[in-house]
Amino acid sequence: MRAMVIGAGVAGPVAALALRRVGWDVTVYEAYADPAGDVGSFVSLGANGLRALAAVGARDAVAARGTAIPLLRLWSGRGRLLGEAARERVTLMRGHLVETLRDLAAGAGAELVTGRRLLDVRDGKAVFDDGTTDAADLVVGADGIHSRLRTIVDPRAATPVYAGLWTVGGRSAHPVEPGAFNITLGGRATFVHAATRHGTLWTAQVPADRPPAGHPTEHLTEHLTEHLTEHLAGLFAGDRSEAVRIIGHTEQWHPFTVFRQLPSTPVVHRGALVLIGDAAHPIGAGQGASLAIEDAVVLAKCLRDGQDLEAFAALRAPRTARMLRTAGANVDAKVAGPLAARVRDVMMPFFFRRFAAKGSAWMYDYDVEWTTPAQA
Repeated sequence: MRAMVIGAGVAGPVAALALRRVGWDVTVYEAYADPAGDVGSFVSLGANGLRALAAVGARDAVAARGTAIPLLRLWSGRGRLLGEAARERVTLMRGHLVETLRDLAAGAGAELVTGRRLLDVRDGKAVFDDGTTDAADLVVGADGIHSRLRTIVDPRAATPVYAGLWTVGGRSAHPVEPGAFNITLGGRATFVHAATRHGTLWTAQVPADRPPAGHPTEHLTEHLTEHLTEHLAGLFAGDRSEAVRIIGHTEQWHPFTVFRQLPSTPVVHRGALVLIGDAAHPIGAGQGASLAIEDAVVLAKCLRDGQDLEAFAALRAPRTARMLRTAGANVDAKVAGPLAARVRDVMMPFFFRRFAAKGSAWMYDYDVEWTTPAQA
């Protein structure tokens, strides 16, 4: 059996690796020439994502490229610790994660073709922008939030819309306490930072009715970084946090991006076509990469055990729906107005102490259970 995987970000190489482990021949097509390396921003993989990587023999290699961070700390903009919880995670540059996963997939025998963009799938054949075609028993759409395969699977699929947040980040020389992933719910924006082997990584998430005009999503010019430094300093000036100092000592800026979401959940499979990762469900809540990895591994497990794509979709739907609700609640907390933010800061310690462990166990304790049969 042969599979084509469209997209070589996070979900695509994991799907290739997992499918190779169950005996499929796999070719991965990536539209960009090389989106790996020391590019992009950073990602954090939770215990569930790391467990899914372990199921296909990828955890150790990924963990070796990043920094293990055992604690999650939630702060108010006034400098009050709202909660702390043990949260296993590995934080690393997205490019390093992609690079590692690609190498593992290639080492397992998958073929990687870059610089070739999918245009359509007609009569069972994939058509690419250079005029070439290919055919397979399965086509996996791992091509992200702006997925081309999504519109082929479901021509009526909604277009991603702005979610009310834009973000920018970087790597700073300002030292911070190691061992904790810090989220500060500031008065006007949210600030995330952590000490890693590569320096202090940070990101600012800014609520706005519309994203600022004129900012590219990739390379920021010196003029734009100066403007952003000044703008962010103003947003965090009233907070009792290290945000302004961390931003001021930034050595490398990461891309400016905007949060986007799908207004409705698309159809995730049709015939021999199936969507995974952001192509099927753009997720915030710090779980986008981990959920995409779960999708890829569970898909291979279903095919290994004789389950069809409908069974795969049924297995993933409840967890995906719950994760989407959680992500929506997180966005709502970050775009709260001044009054709502004060109520949040008062109530958060109460809820965090009582519900942080049990309330999020469904998210972090999830196991793909690779060695057990898949059951719809």
